Amino acid sequence: MENQRISLFKQKNRWGMTIASIVLCLVVSPVLGLMLFLPQIATVLPVVLMALLGFAGPVSAAACSAVLIALCASLFGVWGAVVAALFFVPVVIVSALAVEQGRAFWPSVAVGGVAMFASMGAVMALLSFLAGSDIVSAISQMTRQMFDMSGALGDSLLSMMMQLGLITAQDGSSLSMTALDSATREQLVSSIVMMMDSVLRLEIPMQMATGSVAAGVLGQAVLRRGLLSRGDKVDYPPLRTWMVPSGWGRVLGITLVALYLLAMLVPQVSSSMYYVFSGVFEQVFALQGIAALCYFLHERGKSRTLQGVVFVLGYFLLRPPAILFGIADQAFDFSHRRAKIQGEKKRLNPFDPRSRS
Repeated sequence: MENQRISLFKQKNRWGMTIASIVLCLVVSPVLGLMLFLPQIATVLPVVLMALLGFAGPVSAAACSAVLIALCASLFGVWGAVVAALFFVPVVIVSALAVEQGRAFWPSVAVGGVAMFASMGAVMALLSFLAGSDIVSAISQMTRQMFDMSGALGDSLLSMMMQLGLITAQDGSSLSMTALDSATREQLVSSIVMMMDSVLRLEIPMQMATGSVAAGVLGQAVLRRGLLSRGDKVDYPPLRTWMVPSGWGRVLGITLVALYLLAMLVPQVSSSMYYVFSGVFEQVFALQGIAALCYFLHERGKSRTLQGVVFVLGYFLLRPPAILFGIADQAFDFSHRRAKIQGEKKRLNPFDPRSRS
C-alpha cells in the first residue's frame, strides 16, 4: 500500500476524544508523578502520546505533553521540564514526520527507535552533567542522603527490608528489632546503595535498548492505526503478520548464544552486553509470539478484541510464554503463516541478511 501524504500536525481534531484525553491526563498526573521512575511507565508515555496524535489529533497530543512537562517542572524545577521535553517530544515528532513523508512501516520503526535511543542518551548525559557525576553514582548518592535524612522512617524501612530477606546485617542482629544502632544502619544503607549501583548499571542500558524498540514498533503501530481509523491510507502490516526474517532469526540466536558464553567466561567485560542484547531479544520474540497467536485467532474468525486481549496479556503479563511461542514460531514456523503471507514466490526483504541485490 502506498502512503497518502498526510499532515499530522494540521489534521482535524476529534474534540470529544481530545477533551476526554486532557481531562484524564490531568486526573492521573498525580499518580504518574509517583511512577515516573518506573522504566516501563517512562517508555509507555511516548507511545501514548503518539496514539493521541493519531486517534484524537494534534491538540490532544500537545496538551497532554504540556501537562506531563508541567508535572515534571513542578516536581524537579526547570531542568525537570527540559528533561521531560527532551524525552517525549523528539521521538513523537520524528515518528510523525516519517509518516508524513510516506515512509513504509518498518523503516519508520527503525527511525523512531533510533530517535528514542538518542533522546534517552541525551537525557542521561544531561542528568549526569547536572549531577556532576555519572547518573548511577548520582542516584546512589541521592539514596544515601535520603536515608540520612529519613530518621525513624528510614529505620522502619530498613527493618522491613531485613524481614523480607532483601538485606542482612553483618552481625546477625534480630529481624524483630525496632531500632538500629548507627554502625548497623550505615552497613545496611551501604548494602542497599551497592545493590542499586550494580543493578542500575545493567538495567539502564537494557531499558534504553528495549524502550527504543518498544517506542519504535508500538509508536508507529498506534499512530498508523489512528490514521487508518480516520480513513487515511498508510502502510500498516497487521500485527498477525509481524515476523522476524529467517536470516535475522539465525543471526539473533547465534549472537545471543555467543554473548552468553562470553558472559560466562569473561563476565567483567561482556555481562553488560549480554544483558542488553537479551532484553532486546526477549522484546522481539515476545512480539513474534503474540503475532503468531493473533494469526491463529484471525484464521479461526476470532474478533480483534480477543486479539487485543492476547497482546496485553502476552506483552505485559505473560511475557515468558510469549517469548517461547515466538522462538518456536521462528524455528519451526508452527503457525504456517510465512508461506501464506509471503506467497509461493519469495519477495526480496531488505532486512533479510540472506537477500541479494
